[in-house]
Amino acid sequence: MRHLLLTTLAAALLAGCATPRNNYDPLEPVNRETYAFNRALDRAILKPTATAYVEHVPQPVQKGVRNFFGNIDDFFSTFAALLQFKGTAAVHSGSRVLVNTTAGIGGLIDWGTGLGMRKGEEDFGQVLGFYGVPSGPYLMLPLYGPLTLRDTVEPIGRYFMGPLDFIDSDAWDVGYYSLYLVDSRSKILSLDTLLEGQPDEYAYIRDAYLQRRWASIHDGHPPYALPLGDVDDDGDEDNDFDPGPTDPPLAEAASDVAAAPVDEAASQPVTEAASVPVAATASEVAP
Repeated sequence: MRHLLLTTLAAALLAGCATPRNNYDPLEPVNRETYAFNRALDRAILKPTATAYVEHVPQPVQKGVRNFFGNIDDFFSTFAALLQFKGTAAVHSGSRVLVNTTAGIGGLIDWGTGLGMRKGEEDFGQVLGFYGVPSGPYLMLPLYGPLTLRDTVEPIGRYFMGPLDFIDSDAWDVGYYSLYLVDSRSKILSLDTLLEGQPDEYAYIRDAYLQRRWASIHDGHPPYALPLGDVDDDGDEDNDFDPGPTDPPLAEAASDVAAAPVDEAASQPVTEAASVPVAATASEVAP
């Protein structure tokens, strides 16, 4: 995964440099091929596995797994909030980590929500956006899903700085990431029907993901709407996606998907946060 992320990032940078006027999806032909690969993998492996997981694993176990990964999300969200000077959000996320990791037995039990500690949704992609880094081209990563070049900092940062990376074991890595993918994919199973009803799944996931990210970077209050491919006053093209009026169903799907870190491959119709490595088609149809 480490080599995959770094190689994809380098290729995207080269492609961006070679394209004089990058719109939000300058790599669409390649992205579509990657999406087709991810989708096929999802249909063959990830979706059936996630479905069996939901149907046969006891609910308390599923909830514990979701809380465990949610606690790790809170860990990273704390630092992302601090880097954006969002003190209140950082306190809430940090308090959740402290309480849920200790009293919640490593995050398996979520005591923080019941104590009024709000769950944060900050990530390192938002941090870069906060400091003015443009989004760069839209990317569909194999075995991961939708991202922008700027948002690749989130999965890369998580990989190298994860709180459990001190465990040096191939078996642990396989088990950890496999469970993460299955849990992420299970969150968006209900969105499959919505995604499959779209005339162009790829475009639907892309637009929903970019709409969600645009809103997230500005905490739900974008300062302006810039036409795609437009040029700022300083002559530099702004690659951020302009969502324009947001269709409620699309926005909701984007939110759910993004949260999923899945991969997109599958059917992550767009991303929950998140958002879902292998699979979810859109990525967590989701940073």
